[in-house]
Amino acid sequence: MNLSDRIRRIIQENGLKQKEFAQSIHVTESYISKLLRDESGVSRSTASLIEEKYGYRAEWILDGAEPRKVHAEEKDLAPIQRRLIADIEQMDESELVAVRAFISSLGEYKKTLGIG
Repeated sequence: MNLSDRIRRIIQENGLKQKEFAQSIHVTESYISKLLRDESGVSRSTASLIEEKYGYRAEWILDGAEPRKVHAEEKDLAPIQRRLIADIEQMDESELVAVRAFISSLGEYKKTLGIG
């Protein structure tokens, strides 16, 4: 499924017209037309807007990476939190160990500053 198919699916699944979809994410109708004709790409910021408004993951919009929709438990997370979770899910065990060590060190750092 290419980008135009994914955009078309979002529009159809939400019962929108191109103009309504464009207005809802603050872009022009001609831009949406170009996306649907595969004449333009979509930026990460536009994909993030679509994610926020309609719940389709920015990664799915950009490159078709599953899952397509944001999980229910992720809906209350900020976009940066969802991106971080997606990045963490791609890490191998050694990278996860390093991230955990870094996070643990932040707690100690806060204590030395008297804020934790």
